[in-house]
Amino acid sequence: MTPETPVSEVKKGAALELEVRDLAYGGAALAKVDGFVVFVENALPGDLVAATVFRRKRQYAEARAERILRPSPARVVPRCEHVPICGGCRFQDLAYGEQLRHKERQVAECLAHLGGISAAVREAIPAPSLFHYRNKMEFSFGRDPSGALTLGLHRRGFFDRSFDLRRCHIARPIASEIVSETRAWAIAEGLEPYETRRHTGLLRYLVVREGTRTGQVMVNLVASEPHPSFAGFAERIVARFPSVASVLLNLSRRRAQIAVGDEERVLAGKDRIEERLFGFGGLTFEISSGSFFQTNTEQAERLLETALEGLALQGHERVLDVYSGTGTFTLPISRRAREAVGIESSESAVRDAERNAARNGIENVRFIQGEAVESLRDHFGLGTAPDSGDSGRSGESGRPVEAIDAVLVDPPRAGLHPGVVARLIRLGAPRLVYVSCNPATLGRDLALLCESRYTLEWVRPIDMFPHTPHIECVAALKRVP
Repeated sequence: MTPETPVSEVKKGAALELEVRDLAYGGAALAKVDGFVVFVENALPGDLVAATVFRRKRQYAEARAERILRPSPARVVPRCEHVPICGGCRFQDLAYGEQLRHKERQVAECLAHLGGISAAVREAIPAPSLFHYRNKMEFSFGRDPSGALTLGLHRRGFFDRSFDLRRCHIARPIASEIVSETRAWAIAEGLEPYETRRHTGLLRYLVVREGTRTGQVMVNLVASEPHPSFAGFAERIVARFPSVASVLLNLSRRRAQIAVGDEERVLAGKDRIEERLFGFGGLTFEISSGSFFQTNTEQAERLLETALEGLALQGHERVLDVYSGTGTFTLPISRRAREAVGIESSESAVRDAERNAARNGIENVRFIQGEAVESLRDHFGLGTAPDSGDSGRSGESGRPVEAIDAVLVDPPRAGLHPGVVARLIRLGAPRLVYVSCNPATLGRDLALLCESRYTLEWVRPIDMFPHTPHIECVAALKRVP
């Protein structure tokens, strides 16, 4: 914005000239007018743009860039034709080094502003592959303006509008081919896409998952009800793509916009595929449609190594993995510890974890099925009354509870439940590693952990999702003597 323009002119409908200075956490481009924040859509740091304000709030405004008057020197030509409208990898047109720099800064700012923590954030670990790194993608059925069926990804800023995908450059290559084949099948069969507002239609989602190391592919069709044409769909997909080892049908009759169903049926092949992780003695994981597995297999190995660095295991430790899922962290930990114990609320995930442990011949691991806050209380003697030390506690059976030497937590985006934080502080393991997909909740939780029992050694961002605003971090803490 030109210096002579007063802040009072930053109002809805105003045409402004703005110089974008930064990226806010979450990916919004940021400009300022005499200190007043304006978030700018369709712009990158370094751009000078002609923009129109479409929303004005007390503390900020939102504008949309209509023209780029002077492009940022960090702009690059994106590989994907869908970048202008896609809500996925919106930063393909920003040089990768700049993406990493902004992510490092955003982590440091979240820790400082939301946790009051001034910590040296280590250099981010870049992804080894900038394209075709996602081993799982969800695609939505919808309609175009003419009413024709579409199959693709959500339009930027719209949860209920999708566009026809030609090719996704962050998904595994076979995913785009399966999308094209599925779209052609659905149109030929005259099938209707599901419409959330009217709660009508048949086809909801297509989920494609590939074992990066094994090449095994799972195709999961999510629909509102069974249909006679689904058997032919499975035959068509398997015939066209020999690497497809599993074709599933998930049925959902709910209004919820989630790509899972209440009932699952196997249309062809088996109900799961396999994936491998190199290192850690070599591990094979069986993955079902509802299993959580790190979406970037190559970078997951670097994430695991960074977490293990923070745990600093010597081989004699008993390690607790909270929110353990299907054992992605628990099993590698068990290879470097005396025992690993996982806590996981999902019954199906625990079954998968136990199956994966047996598959890999790992015996020094066990899993507890239950919510983290209750499991810490019942199995590790961490009730509501304060205790006097790190040993001598009794679990639900009344027997003494063996001490935990290290803890790893990998919570969902909402972060740790306050009761979990309180019980981890009381547990007082000498080392604690926090794996986070949300620097904001990481900052909040680290502030609580470091109030009395722990000190933060380091934080390291790991770029699991290039060209997106998502940031993964590993934080290493040690108990205060």
